[in-house]
Amino acid sequence: MKTETKNCQNCKQDFTIEPDDFGFYEKIKVPPPTFCPNCRLLRRFMHTSETVLYKRKCDFSGKEIFSMYGEEAAFPVYETSIWYSDVWDPHTYGMDYDPKRPFLEQFLELQNKVPRMSIVQQGKAVNSLYAHRVTDPKNSYMVFRSSYPEDSMYLYNGKMHIKDCCDGSWLYECELCYECVNCANCYNVKFSQESKDSRDCSFIYACRNCSNCVGCVNLVNAEYCIWNKKYTKEEYFRKLKEMKLNTFSGIEKMKIEFEVFRKKFPQRAIMSIKSEKVSGNWFLNSKNVTQSFDCEEVKDGKYLFMVFKAQDCMDYFEWGNKAEQIYESQNCGIDIARLYFCNQCWMGAHDLYYCNTCPGAHDCFGCVGLKKGEYSILNKRYTKEEYEKLKNEIIEQMKKIPYLDNKGLAYRFGENFPANFSDFAYNETIANYYHPLSKEEAEKFGYRWTERAKRNYKITLKSFELPETIAEVKDTILNQVIECAEKDNPNSVGAFRITQNELSFYRRMDLPLPRVCFDIRHIRRMDKRPLLKLIKRNCSKCNIEVETVYTEDYAPIIYCEKCYREEVY
Repeated sequence: MKTETKNCQNCKQDFTIEPDDFGFYEKIKVPPPTFCPNCRLLRRFMHTSETVLYKRKCDFSGKEIFSMYGEEAAFPVYETSIWYSDVWDPHTYGMDYDPKRPFLEQFLELQNKVPRMSIVQQGKAVNSLYAHRVTDPKNSYMVFRSSYPEDSMYLYNGKMHIKDCCDGSWLYECELCYECVNCANCYNVKFSQESKDSRDCSFIYACRNCSNCVGCVNLVNAEYCIWNKKYTKEEYFRKLKEMKLNTFSGIEKMKIEFEVFRKKFPQRAIMSIKSEKVSGNWFLNSKNVTQSFDCEEVKDGKYLFMVFKAQDCMDYFEWGNKAEQIYESQNCGIDIARLYFCNQCWMGAHDLYYCNTCPGAHDCFGCVGLKKGEYSILNKRYTKEEYEKLKNEIIEQMKKIPYLDNKGLAYRFGENFPANFSDFAYNETIANYYHPLSKEEAEKFGYRWTERAKRNYKITLKSFELPETIAEVKDTILNQVIECAEKDNPNSVGAFRITQNELSFYRRMDLPLPRVCFDIRHIRRMDKRPLLKLIKRNCSKCNIEVETVYTEDYAPIIYCEKCYREEVY
């Protein structure tokens, strides 16, 4: 097979399909894509809600619930525990396949009828009502995309046992961490990024196996360091006290100084730990994974983002946890295999095509909401033999009769769900962060948009009135409605409250109260990471060309892997 150049039917840009890509498509028996990698990623993003939750009524019980879907959803929404129960049967919505109509047109009709769960939770959720896209959460609040979080709050993408953490993103096996991004195996670490195996540190970047360090960059096996300078234990704690990092003003001053200090040091072109043959960024224990980001324990993959414990996958966004041969799918994980063009399928799901929210299902095509379903098409049951015969007929029909979306783009067998099939408005999804659009622009492209109404909060305390230290905060703060310091920011909900668990955490960690709402804090952490765009630069030391996500503005000094290791290790 030879490399082939194609023109994306969406953005009209040329893209390349490599011989290995063709080998993968042939193995899973799907035709090559007609959309470029970037357009495919954006399409997966548009099928994914993030941190937006709504108060609404359960369409089954009438009970008020929290849901990823607003009241305007086209389909019924059930409280998650009811959705999983046997009080309703998704097969009752089954439809007969019509060979004269585009199959995806029929799927969309089904999708808009079948009830959906309010929030996605797997395993056993203990005292974690406000946790979404989580596995086995325990005593956790406002936690999103996390596996086994415990006693944690305001987290996004926490993997493998996060405990007693607050305001973090992309954490892996961390405990007692605050305002950290891309940190692994850390304990009592605050305001830090890209660090591993460290404890009792604040404001560290790209450090490994460090303890009692503050304001440090690229250190390995270090302790009692401030601004990369070694001190005695006594000197360290004396200087640390002088920095007043338990005060709001002291922390804000440190944030500015540390960002300037960080840029004086070489940035590793690719953030990779114990990984080989990788391209993209943020790899841990991975091998042969290219043009991918945030991969942990992944082998043989391409065009992946936020995937862990997976192998032989391509065009896959978010999750994993024992996943094999997943293609053009999103939000799928936990013991899954051979899922193609699927959304929200988990817990042992396998051999599915064009399915949405089908946990534990296998051998299904174009189904919605099936729980442990099998040999079904459009939610209608068939024998195994009938299923295989009809499935092949539908695949051939999809190749000949495409579905035309609201932009006139043709969707044949081999493409993921069209963007207009998304259950969410554009600005409710991660797409709006990585590819921000105005309301007018989104609607011009045919995407839905929702106006997030700001509640008319009865403000009882301005953010600037909050004390400098947590020691000055009394329990009466729990009754206050605090105005967000960035209330005019379109991403702000306008106000926030402090919960009892949150207050206890700040006291335990000797941290001042935040001045902005969770939404703003989340966006600030997202902004700490460069965008998912690979660029070419030259190593600042040996001048060899490197591929990286780090722009010159983010990292003035860039090193290739060899030069970085020589200097840091």
